[in-house]
Amino acid sequence: MDTRTRALNLSRHYLQTLGFNGFSFQTIADALGIKKASLHYHFASKEDLGLALLEEYERSYKDWSEKVESLPAQKKLEQMLLIFYKMALDENKICPSGVLCSDFNTLPKNMKKQLLKFHEFQRAWLKDTLRQGVREKVFRKDLNIDATADLLLASVQGGLQMARLRGESETFKAFTKNLLKTL
Repeated sequence: MDTRTRALNLSRHYLQTLGFNGFSFQTIADALGIKKASLHYHFASKEDLGLALLEEYERSYKDWSEKVESLPAQKKLEQMLLIFYKMALDENKICPSGVLCSDFNTLPKNMKKQLLKFHEFQRAWLKDTLRQGVREKVFRKDLNIDATADLLLASVQGGLQMARLRGESETFKAFTKNLLKTL
């Protein structure tokens, strides 16, 4: 594995466990056993590293969404929630969007824009899936799509934080199971 990929993987771990402001280029360089200057060869700044992470998350989410496109809406949501549950199982990590939202006021302008773009993509996917579920008659026909999409995103991010706080990944699993019943 090349240095850039190793740095991104390590940065992803630090982001989801410590937050964007919880690690530095030096932290990554030390963990990789390289000089900080070597890291700068791949990323001009921590902002560039953050943008690369966001682009990777967005690309990964788009690839995933294409894979589940043909599923019924209920299954799509279950698969989405499974992604987040796996984060809870993995050292009670927090979703990248949730972490970066916490750090939002300290993020560089370009990262804020990229984060909002990623959020809007996730939100649009979720709204489409909710509409599909209404058409399939598995979700309530009076569902307020916009509000429900926001509620689901906020609930998932908050649920991961509760699971971390309590040190109980199963808290998140039970929480999401009940969340789906409300639809």
